[in-house]
Amino acid sequence: MRNMRKTRRRPKRDNNTCEDYIYKVIAELQNSPNKITTLNENCEFYQQQRFLKKGFQRAIEHMQWVLAVDDDIARICNQIMADDYIGIRLRKYPLLFKGIIQNQD
Repeated sequence: MRNMRKTRRRPKRDNNTCEDYIYKVIAELQNSPNKITTLNENCEFYQQQRFLKKGFQRAIEHMQWVLAVDDDIARICNQIMADDYIGIRLRKYPLLFKGIIQNQD
């Protein structure tokens, strides 16, 4: 007889929570344009990591492209929220936006 074990599945990420987080990030970037440096630092930090998923590596590359093209906050935010390939890829990895929103407890 087979050993029947129940496998635990991780709960799926709540899309509403991710979307809310991205909207907060966009609002914070529009209020504090100097937080673009945090995005650059995150890209550099994660790019130096040894083992990353290829999708995350691509998202880092796309974020660097977006940041290299223009310094205009409105265009950067529009690109992050765009429903094209790059925008969807960037929103898929919210870890890129780590540290932009400061927790106020």
